[in-house]
Amino acid sequence: MSSSSKKKRQYNVLAVYYLREFAGRDQLAGLLDEMSNKMNWHLDTVRPGRFFTERELQNEDGEPFDGYILSMPGSDAVMKRIAASRAPTVLVNITDRRLSARSDLVASVWTDNADVGLRAAEHLLDRGEYKSAGYLHELGVPFYSTERMTAFRARMKRNRIETSVFPENTDSHKRVSPERFFERLREWVRGLPKPAAVMACSDMRAADVINACKAEGISVPTQVAVVGVDNDAAQHAKCGMSISSVVLNMRTMGKTAVRELEFLFAHPKWRGRPHEILIPAKEVFSGESTARSVSTAKLVNMAQSFINGNRTRRISPDNVAAHLGCSRKLAELRFSQICGTTLRMAIENARMEEAQNRLQRGEAVADIVKAMGFTSANQFYRIYKRHFGHTIRQNDLADSRA
Repeated sequence: MSSSSKKKRQYNVLAVYYLREFAGRDQLAGLLDEMSNKMNWHLDTVRPGRFFTERELQNEDGEPFDGYILSMPGSDAVMKRIAASRAPTVLVNITDRRLSARSDLVASVWTDNADVGLRAAEHLLDRGEYKSAGYLHELGVPFYSTERMTAFRARMKRNRIETSVFPENTDSHKRVSPERFFERLREWVRGLPKPAAVMACSDMRAADVINACKAEGISVPTQVAVVGVDNDAAQHAKCGMSISSVVLNMRTMGKTAVRELEFLFAHPKWRGRPHEILIPAKEVFSGESTARSVSTAKLVNMAQSFINGNRTRRISPDNVAAHLGCSRKLAELRFSQICGTTLRMAIENARMEEAQNRLQRGEAVADIVKAMGFTSANQFYRIYKRHFGHTIRQNDLADSRA
């Protein structure tokens, strides 16, 4: 039964994914989530590039595939065969001139790279004031790197901050060679007016920026704040700090690809314009590389003010760090340097001081427990005794004898 039939009992689907990196695995996870209720879809997967040839255009039963989800291309010959087959095809973050020329049964799902660049700029602008900005391209300067750069530069310009781009000239014969890349990168970060806000096209390149800064004796984030893309935790160890990063919504891309292929299966005679869906970024992870550009004393004052202002709530050290816009590790370090204590103890001190004031005003324990969000009276009694070294009753007896 051909893919042009109105209804099939079973669809053979081939998905092409590169799974060595997190982005590919997360995207495939979204695809599997969305496919879990499609009992009439039979799924096969194959690695891209030289592993995806014309031999893979039928399943192990010798049946042709009814549809394709391609997140990476295969050999030139296999892409030509797919384009000629008229089989429903969804392209995910890739393009192919032959498939793109088709006006039927093709859909494209793209990362919204303009949104990625905008979010990176907004994150940096929220973290401090800068004299300049910088953008580091991905190696080879792929199209998505240029799209992210364009949006980032435009947003910074609205704040009257000029953006220096590395490498500036994207002509292939003038790109920086791998041998000279790090040397030139050091020159570039050295020349940025400080403090500077830098976006890198990926976390790999962000780690390069941070290491270049370290080699030049430039403090991150005090002198140069850095944000990347992908939220690739493996890159943190390469530069010795957590990297702030725009988190791409790869799982949603996988799910969307399934929905688009389902639409194409359901409309075999559809001849409208090819679907193009943009998937915005998920969020921005805030790491040490963009901690707010404030002095240690001011950071601690901000923490103390937040703790005192929320003394009736059950806040945690993570809540304090999130308010400061830095990692908990950095917040704890700065707080210890100035106050000689931990965030957790500072929170407990503020809450117990508030509880003691309420007791002295004659409030009942049950009312204090409810107003301050303790889980029970027993929990409140335990914390009180641990903090003050005596029970509430012992304190009342001491006051009565005074």
